[in-house]
Amino acid sequence: MSLHALLTWPTPFQPVHSWVLSFTGDEGISTPFSFTLELVSERLELNLELLLHRPAFLAFDQNGNGIHGQVSSVRITRSDQRMSHYRLSLEPRLAELALRTNHRIFQHLTVQRIIETVLQEHGILSDVYAFKAFSPYSEREYCVQYGESDLRFIQRLCFEEGFHYYFQHSPDHHLLIFGDKQQAFTPLTHPTPYVPGKGMVADEPSVNHFEWGVQSQPNRTVRRDYDFKKASRTLQANSRTRTDERTLEHYSYPGGFTEQGQGERLSDRALERHQSGYCQVSGESDQSQLRSGYFMPLSQHHCAAWNCRWLLTQVHHEGKQPQVLEEHGHSQQPSGPGEFIQGYRNTFEAIPADVTYRSQEIYDKPRISSSQTARVTGPEGEEIHCDAFGRVRIKLHWDRSDIESDQSSCWVRVASSWAGDTYGAITIPRVGMEVLINFINGDPDFPLLAGCLPNSINPVPLDLPANKTQSLLRSRSTPDGSGYNELRIEDRKGQELIHVRAQRNMEQHVKNDSSLQVDGVYQATVQGSSVTVLKADEQHTVSHDRKTHLKANDYLHVDASSHIALGQTLTVEAGQQVHLKAGARVVLDAGADITLMAGGQHLMISAAGIHCSSAIQVGGASVPGMPALPLLPGQTERLPAHHDLPVQPAPYQQALMQIAQLFDSDFCPVCEACADGMCLPQGDPR
Repeated sequence: MSLHALLTWPTPFQPVHSWVLSFTGDEGISTPFSFTLELVSERLELNLELLLHRPAFLAFDQNGNGIHGQVSSVRITRSDQRMSHYRLSLEPRLAELALRTNHRIFQHLTVQRIIETVLQEHGILSDVYAFKAFSPYSEREYCVQYGESDLRFIQRLCFEEGFHYYFQHSPDHHLLIFGDKQQAFTPLTHPTPYVPGKGMVADEPSVNHFEWGVQSQPNRTVRRDYDFKKASRTLQANSRTRTDERTLEHYSYPGGFTEQGQGERLSDRALERHQSGYCQVSGESDQSQLRSGYFMPLSQHHCAAWNCRWLLTQVHHEGKQPQVLEEHGHSQQPSGPGEFIQGYRNTFEAIPADVTYRSQEIYDKPRISSSQTARVTGPEGEEIHCDAFGRVRIKLHWDRSDIESDQSSCWVRVASSWAGDTYGAITIPRVGMEVLINFINGDPDFPLLAGCLPNSINPVPLDLPANKTQSLLRSRSTPDGSGYNELRIEDRKGQELIHVRAQRNMEQHVKNDSSLQVDGVYQATVQGSSVTVLKADEQHTVSHDRKTHLKANDYLHVDASSHIALGQTLTVEAGQQVHLKAGARVVLDAGADITLMAGGQHLMISAAGIHCSSAIQVGGASVPGMPALPLLPGQTERLPAHHDLPVQPAPYQQALMQIAQLFDSDFCPVCEACADGMCLPQGDPR
């Protein structure tokens, strides 16, 4: 086909009058197109920087078929006294996204919304892109762009979700179309006839070469994944073709899903990707309407089954018009036999229109093979922030966002030394701690907290290296606390020690036996009360002396009997009184003798008889024994002090006072107030 190539610029920008000498270009579904143009101009000096990033339209013919893009590179290749040659590249605005890389996090957004965000950051607004024939998609909780260019990031997301994109061109702009169904592609209006032979024979644009072929592909896809929230379930999705041929299975793990429906959709997409590579055609033509992402109707092929619509997946364009040199008095370079020297032609690849297209290009997710560090985050004012699984939020050091709260990341699982069914070990990393982050399967979307790290803000809780022999577990009271609980182990030889500190309370619960052996000295200091409740026997064995000092009262309540056996002597001394009281009988049994002494008199009972230091008098008044009223554990009311009880004279004192009254004489110069037989309170008028 004859070529009428022309490069036009949007008005009022007209940098130079030039002619297109030749061009080549490649375009494909889900990839930016790229065209290289050879221009000639009579203007010898051209401001190349003025052309860079300028939009332009390369027309293939006079019917408006062509490519619209922007200048991505330009250079002068040759210049003489009359004419200069320029090489210029046209690419879509989307291609600029390859020039910016980023590390960032997207949260709670659909893939469509993520793509829109990236495009708008580059000034590609909604008037130059569109989403067509789209299925509803759930949002991604956490999606990381890690060291990828913005373009590759978008292409990877499209690959993972089964999206595709292509371009529609007009003289004033190019439109970027995203879709996930065949209906998103554009049909060409008129069929292109098949005319075998050389392209210059036909009177109208035609396909002059057409190849058809099939290639073995997997016919079954299996995807498996794991979700710790559904740990007992096997997440697996399967898809296969409806043929009876032998099974060629493609198995993927991890499958990238946590819901069964999501896994089935991804498995279907993977199978469609394999099957879209099963039947492919290629051909050559001079039809300038052919574009990737368009349905080409083929006609007049001797194989009737091929006279149908084909989806163009790739097109390579080539055009030459050497006559522009001849028109300006320049000769063209001689060509070899059979070489393409003039006109327009293309080669293309396509698949049947009824086969769902999925990109054959694989865009792997970036992997992080090493550990990273991060900082634990949380809501303002909270020192500990976690969920029911003990997960925390983190801020990775490469994250440049201003989010410093519980929205800085997804919930991140925390590794533990032990984790079982309601048993194990857990320590929740606190807000502000530096932590070590690994990534499950190296996937940036799945961080895992492996441990905590000290730093200049949070130093180690020991004076190192001075105390390098110590091992320590110390917590901190929260919120806004300065106290701590602590377990410290000292392994320095000769100073070995285990130290336990409780900031407030300490509880121990032993379900069976408890044993304590102290080979040295055991010392306990209790600042408050000590309460011990024994529901069975208590046994104490003291191999040496027992020394007890009670600085107040001593209360002992025995519901049954009390037995005390001494090997030698029992000595009891009271500052004022000793009371022994029995409900029935008091028996004092001595093997040799019993002596009672009081007031200078004595009574002795022995084997020799009963001896008294004076005659026994009949009468007198008895003094009742004071009952024992011990406080029980838990009681707080106290008995009256001993000096508050009424003081009664002993019986022998009663007898002496009665005799003194009979003789009207004093028996003691100190006891004048007791003349009536009883001591009177101090100050009595009597």
